[in-house]
Parts: sequence; structure tokens; C-alpha cells
Amino acid sequence: MSLIAELSKTKTEEDVKDAYIKALGLKKYTKGLIDIQTEEIWFEAKDAATSPVLMFTQLLFYVRDARKKGEHIPPFLVVIDCEKAAIMETAKALPILIDKSIKWPKSGSQVGKLVAAQAAPYIQTHFVVYKMESHEKEFIATVKNAIKAGKLVRTPITPDNLRQVFDKWVEMIGCELEGVVEADYALLFFADIMHDGIKATMVNLPARLLHEGDKPLFLLNGKTYELASDKGYRNFWAIYHRPPEEEHRAYLLERRDSLLPLDERSFKGAFYTPLHIVDKAYDLLAQALGTNWQQNYIVWDMCCGVGNLEVKHSNHRNIYMSTLDQADIDVMKASRTCVAATKFQYDYLNDDVEDFGRIDYSRTNKVPEDLRQAIADAKAKKKGAKKILVLINPPYAEAMNVDNTTTANGQNAEVKQGVASTRIGARMEGLGYAARELFVQFLVRIQRELPNATLAMFSKLKYVNAPNFTQFRSQWTAKYLGGFVVHSRAFDGLKGDFPIGFLMWDTAKNTPPNEIHTTALDKTGLVVGNKSFYLKQDQAPLSEWIVRPRSNQQDALPLKNAITPTTSIKDVRGDKWADGAIGSMICFGNDLQHASTGTALLSSGYGNAGAFFVTRDNLWQAAIIFAVRRLIKPTWLNDRDQFLQPTSNLADEFKSDCLIWMLFNNSNLSAGANGLEWNGKKWSLVNHFIPFTENEVGASDRFESDFMATYLAELQLSKEAQQVMDEGRKLWQQYHATQFEKKIRDEFKLNRPDVGWYQIRKSLEDNSDSEAVNFDPFKAAYDELSQKLRPEVFNYGFLRE
Repeated sequence: MSLIAELSKTKTEEDVKDAYIKALGLKKYTKGLIDIQTEEIWFEAKDAATSPVLMFTQLLFYVRDARKKGEHIPPFLVVIDCEKAAIMETAKALPILIDKSIKWPKSGSQVGKLVAAQAAPYIQTHFVVYKMESHEKEFIATVKNAIKAGKLVRTPITPDNLRQVFDKWVEMIGCELEGVVEADYALLFFADIMHDGIKATMVNLPARLLHEGDKPLFLLNGKTYELASDKGYRNFWAIYHRPPEEEHRAYLLERRDSLLPLDERSFKGAFYTPLHIVDKAYDLLAQALGTNWQQNYIVWDMCCGVGNLEVKHSNHRNIYMSTLDQADIDVMKASRTCVAATKFQYDYLNDDVEDFGRIDYSRTNKVPEDLRQAIADAKAKKKGAKKILVLINPPYAEAMNVDNTTTANGQNAEVKQGVASTRIGARMEGLGYAARELFVQFLVRIQRELPNATLAMFSKLKYVNAPNFTQFRSQWTAKYLGGFVVHSRAFDGLKGDFPIGFLMWDTAKNTPPNEIHTTALDKTGLVVGNKSFYLKQDQAPLSEWIVRPRSNQQDALPLKNAITPTTSIKDVRGDKWADGAIGSMICFGNDLQHASTGTALLSSGYGNAGAFFVTRDNLWQAAIIFAVRRLIKPTWLNDRDQFLQPTSNLADEFKSDCLIWMLFNNSNLSAGANGLEWNGKKWSLVNHFIPFTENEVGASDRFESDFMATYLAELQLSKEAQQVMDEGRKLWQQYHATQFEKKIRDEFKLNRPDVGWYQIRKSLEDNSDSEAVNFDPFKAAYDELSQKLRPEVFNYGFLRE
């Protein structure tokens, strides 16, 4: 357990001492007037948060007494409480011991605020405070190093702790710089850490650290920023060592992308491509383009960030690197990244794009003349024209979910307010949903501007197989040259588990593939298998298989969970029933990414988009859709796989198996409840999905609906489905035989006899006598039915292997 967790449980001063002794691994120590005493360190402890100055002054009383007696004095003093600790070299405080103007009391317990105020000028600049919530590891390392080395050793800044150090820098220093926007913190941070306190260790950084007397000042874009308080600054640099070791400096600057705010990274594409994955990309390029591709192709990366895609290239004179932010160019110059490459600020989705989508380089004159000529020669297929490779990791942002307001720093830069407002995006008619994606906007301009180029791109795989990209794929006719997919966790800052593709395309060839085959790499770059993706489906998507009933005029309660109404009253879905409806089913998206969290059965309407009403007529299809979507576990590799309509007639047994599987799944949120409130009215839920009669389960009162019990009576169940029914009935019977305490009755709205599987399961689990409930036989039966059904998902063509 961590030290901060141990401290949260302390009640006495002795508890605090013991927590620190354990965390620091102290072996030879004593306790007495001095709270903890070792050969190297004396500790003063408090059980409550206390001023470090007061604690150090009390500790110095004992140091003064020992000095008078000629006893051993340790080289370090440490004060500790339940929230923080501080350390100081004893020698720094010795001058206070010879100041006769300080009136020391007769005992340490009498040292109070008055004496502490006298001591403060001597010591308050010499101790380092560590808040355990944020600097526990640094404190422990400092104390252990002090014991071992006999001196205070500051924590170095390395590639391994860069993100943590940056976050703490923002908290302790960045937030004290008034008027600085969040996106500029990274530049100021690098100016600070690449400085030894006297001079900068790297020149030409976008931001600079200056000093006015002993106060630090920061300079960025012609503006000077001062610290509102320098307390955090002094404490930060008492903890960390600067500058970083020379071997790390250039690499740390390359990682600037990983420190940008998340929304800005999404817009600018600044998800640092790890160098071990870049290696894999270069290996693949050599296989596809020949071993001499770095000599035979010129490379244009039009969203290069700080250049990590190009640092592995051996012929920098063949590289053109452009990026939205001038600050990225400045960082590359300072870190001497690809020195011989041609670098320029360029907004690829806006610069040089005329009103009708034509490209005119004279609008900005930013594109270098030799690159323009190479593009013109390649377009004209001129003899001897240089081959062009576009090598990019473009932005993954999507319009409608990112504000994306920024101002590019380059000449003639335009202000963009929303992804969809780019000049390229404005001329993407006929592409539907795909036009929202920034990386697709890059592809559209590349296709227009560089029709004979080779493209090698890191991106999500929406453009390859997502249904919303069908229109785009009809226009993307490039020949596939090969590629790999890698776990998204290889990239800093990307959340979730999904594949990122590195796919290569020959845009000059009009040979669109029906499917593509890739090698699958884990986040470390190791091959874990192969994965195929299908661009053209000969089957329709499963999302179009069921007829979604139209709403009528009968009021319904819009839910957000089993027994929780939506909190919205505007733009609410599911507030009207449909003819013959017995509930609704949440059904988000058409891929495995959405299936696990976007599939559920409810006893009323769903308050948001993405659901349909379940009726007697479509129940069998709803059950199959529910089961198919939840039977296969999503992984990072199958995350984007699409559900398809079945390729053959479905057996009756498969249909009834899916129905039983749905009725006893944890995402069956059907329920019966009274007294639910929404929009100023009281509502009741009627549960139509109870698979048993009142007599079968020993209910105390009548169920309002016997729909499901009657429906099931007409079916012939398989032995696996019947076993689930039999074991489920036992749990239903146990529920109806149990008297639940008020807390459980209120939490799960157990105020009607026709409760649902969700209420049965949760109330039995939470009951104080829950050890008497054995779910194992039911789970075993349900697992057996699941194992039977999983292969059928592929056999019937709902998913492709």
C-alpha cells in the first residue's frame, strides 16, 4: 500500500511515525523526545497538518541541546505529518543556533509560533516540501538517496518521468504564470528545464527563461510572464535536477507533442508516434518501395509535428516537413531534428485552397519552389520526375466533438473555428459523414494535389470498413501496397483499445481492393498475428436488418438505465411508445467498439438516440441482435469489426437460444417499478420480460404482464437453454422468498411483484445474507449456452473471422 494510503488511515502521531518508517524502510531507529532518530536523520512528527517552519523549529530545539552537550548531530532533518513532509540539510540551519537574540524556551514542547517566527528567516528557504498526494515517490527517493550518499540528491528529468514532471510543473509553476494559455505550458516548461539556472543549455527554443535579480521571467511570442508567487518555483527546483542529461535533451524536446492538451492534440494530430513503431513502418516501406526508397523518393509530411516520423530517415535532403504550428518548427531547430530537411509552417487544410478546391501555391508562397516543381513533374508524369511519398500521422479529430479553435502562427495563417470549416472540408460534397474527419480531409487534398504519389499513413481504420465511409471508399480507388495494425496503447495520449493502421497506397493506380490484409503488432511492436479488413461488404450491415417501429402518440417514460429516468427534458427520445411495444433496446453503432457498452434491454423508451422499440413481431430479431453484439468479447484488434446480416436461414433453436441468453444477460435491464419521477409526473414500469409465471417463482402477487412466459411456452428449448431457465428459476424463487431491508428495496425500487432480472440479481447480491445465494450453478449453465452460441456468430456470417 502507498504511503499516502497508509496516512489516510492514521489516527495518532504514532500511526504517522509507523507509516513513514515502513515507507522509508528504516531499520536502525529509536523513538523518544526526538520522534524518530537514526544515524543520518532526525524526524519531528505530527498527526495533523502542521506548519513545516514550526515543526523544524521544534526539531532544532533538540539539535541545539545536542550540540551543547557535544552529542552526535545527523546531517539531515525531516518533518512529517499526515499530508506532507519536508527535508533540510542540518548545516543550513546551524546559524540559527548561535543567534543569541532568539529566546529559546526551556523545553521542546514549549516551542511555539513566536519562536518559529524568529526562526523562519533562517530556514524557510532551505527546506524542501513534498506533498504526499503528488510527490510521494520523490520524497522517498530523496530520503533514501540522502542516507546513501550523505547529501540531498534531486530527481533527474528523463524520458520515463517527463509527463509526471510536466504535470507537477504545471501545478507548481505554470499555474502561477498569469495570462498563459494552457497550450503554451509545454513551451515554457522546456525553456525552464533546458536551463541550468544561469544560462540556457539549448538555444533557439520558442520560449526563453530570463532572470530579473533572483526572480525568473518567461518570454514567449514577445510577451513576458512573471510568477505571481515563486514559492512553488523554488520548491519544484529543490526537488528536481536541471538541466536533463545531455543524452536526453533532444529526445525530450521531440516529446513536446505528448504534453499538449488533449483537445489540441486531437486537432493537430500530435500523438507522438513511438520510434519503435516508426522502425516497423520503415521496414515495411523498404519491402514495398525497395531498399533504396530513401534515395529514390522525396518525402512530404504535411503534419510533421516535431518530426518523429522523419528522424529515422537517412537522407534528410529528400524530406519536406510542414506543420500547423510555427512552434513545432522552432522546437525542431532547437533540437537539431533533421537539420538538412526543408521545414515550413503550413496549414494543409486551408493554405493555398481556392474557393472551388483548386490548389494555388501563389496564395501564400509557403510551399518551397523545388517541392512545387516535383509535384508538377509528377502530375505530368514527366520523364525523370522524382517519386513522391507522403508519410503522415494526421489528426484524428472529428467535427461535432472538438471545438478546434486555434490561430496558426505562420504568415497568412487563418483562424479556424471548428473542424468542418476548413477550406478543404467546405468542398467535400458527396462524402457524407466522412467529410467530418480531419484525416479524410487530408486524404481528399492529397488525392487532388498528388494524384501519382505513394501514401503511407498512420490512422484509425474508419475509412477502411466503417459503414459511414461507404461514399468515401467509392472515391478512394488507390491500390493497397501493404500495412500493419498496432495497438493504440503504443501511442501516448490515445485512450481506449483499438487498432491504429499503418497502410500504404499507390494513388496512381485505379485498383481499389475488396479487402486488405495486415500484420498485427502489439504495443511493443511484436507480431501477434494477422488481421483482415473488408472495404466492400457483400452483406448488408446488421444495423439495417430489423424494422424499427414508428413511435405513436402514447406517452412513455424515457430511461437512461433500468430504473432511472433521463434527467433531460429537451430533445428527449423514447418519450412515446410504438404500437405493440413491450420495451426498447439500446443498439449503438454497428461495430464491436460500441457493442459492449451500447447494447441493453429496457422496459420503456430510451432517452437518447440509438434505440428501437421491441414488439412481439421483432422480438426474435431483437434477441439475436442483442446476443450477437454481446457474445464476442471486444479486443483492440477486432474493435472496428462490423456486424453483418446473416448469410443463411437461422435455425429455430438458434433463435430461442439467443432469446434465453438475452433474458438472463447482465444487460437485460428490464424492470418493474412504481413511483419513478420525470418531467413533473409519477411513472410506473411494467415488465414484459419475465420468463416465469407467478406460481413457478412463488410470487406474492400478480404480474401485470405474462407476455414472456406465454411466448416461451410455445417454443422448444435446447437442453442448454433449458438448463439456464432451470437455474435462473431458482434465483427468481430465492428472490421472492427473501425479505429485503429498506435500503435495498429503495435502491432497486422493489415495490412491485413483476421485478426484472436486473433487480433480482442486484438485490440478491447486495443482501446482507448474500452468502446464502449461490450463483455458481447458474453461471455454469449460462457459460455453457454462451460457448454453444459463440461459434454460431461466425457460422451464420454475423462477423467475419
